[in-house]
Amino acid sequence: MADKLQDSDLADRLLSVAEAEHLSGSPVAGHDDANRRETVEVAIRRWRSFSRRSRHPVRATHADRVEDLAKGLRDRFETTPALTGPLMEDYRHLAAKLAAVLADPPSG
Repeated sequence: MADKLQDSDLADRLLSVAEAEHLSGSPVAGHDDANRRETVEVAIRRWRSFSRRSRHPVRATHADRVEDLAKGLRDRFETTPALTGPLMEDYRHLAAKLAAVLADPPSG
């Protein structure tokens, strides 16, 4: 039960970040509440699965994790990820904001 409460608190904190980024004009932070909630779900799942997917998770830096998160968001929301172009910088910016929360989850 405590894990679900922690996950709910984490998701709420991430949703606040996504909403703030949307309001500041981010083209990748989600155009509506449902899309921002999906962004949060993808971010949590991607962040938590990093060590399983990474070749060298022990040597990975925070920047490596942010880049991985940005790519995960891009892959989920772009129809043709290889053609993302300049939007990749927006994904990196959003990923950095989300990663700041993900790297410092609420303590239970």
